[in-house]
Amino acid sequence: MLRVRPFAACAAVLLAAGLAACDSAPGLPAEGVRPAVTAFAVSPARDSLATDAPVARIPLTVDATIAGDGRVAVRVLVRYAEASRRASVDSLVADTLVQAEPGALRLTLPLVLPRGATGDYAVALTTAGADGRTGGGASGTFRFRAASLGPPAVSGVTAPTSVARTPPGSAPFQISALVSDPDGLANVATVVLTDEAGGVIVELYDEGRTGRSRDDAAAGDGRYTVTIGIPPDFATGSYTLAVVAIDRAGTQSPPAPFTFEVR
Repeated sequence: MLRVRPFAACAAVLLAAGLAACDSAPGLPAEGVRPAVTAFAVSPARDSLATDAPVARIPLTVDATIAGDGRVAVRVLVRYAEASRRASVDSLVADTLVQAEPGALRLTLPLVLPRGATGDYAVALTTAGADGRTGGGASGTFRFRAASLGPPAVSGVTAPTSVARTPPGSAPFQISALVSDPDGLANVATVVLTDEAGGVIVELYDEGRTGRSRDDAAAGDGRYTVTIGIPPDFATGSYTLAVVAIDRAGTQSPPAPFTFEVR
């Protein structure tokens, strides 16, 4: 039977790896234990603002048990889960990063929430080991409620009094309206344009020129805007439409009507 001497076997390995000597071959560093989260809780799970204060100040507490090897970077982020769909809106409400030893950990994040920003808030905890590798995480939900101070209101509707059909394309028709809410603009869920029967035609936006309505002048100023097109085959005559605001509780403003003529 052919027997391979240890030196010959080592030489073969060295040639394949392009190394100079068996006893000088570098080894891979030992991997540390990735951190993990074995317990997680958010307190309070819900809170309500019963006064007419414009903001709520809530000390949100996160309790967790961290397992790992050495110090662990722990980060907690709180995001408004019901924020606007616009990419330009940052839903981040609170963010904290600490270095902690394995074991029980308690963090308190002071939330300052507009009374109108009711709904669910996502609470996420992430970990990273001393070597920078990502570890385990955990998540929970905090729910905020506030007593309603009344329905939203629509005023200052601006729209052309007449529009001419211009074949072959559609004639642009811009509508804007000033919206307010006693609970703050954060409480306004949607603003819509309705027909005479109350059916929704389209939504108005207060997102600035980079939002879904490019004709809106400034984001967050309470003036909602939309531009619709009047097609060339649209019947001529007088029409009445209305703008309606709806808050997060589903309460609607009185319709703010306006009349225009298609000629």
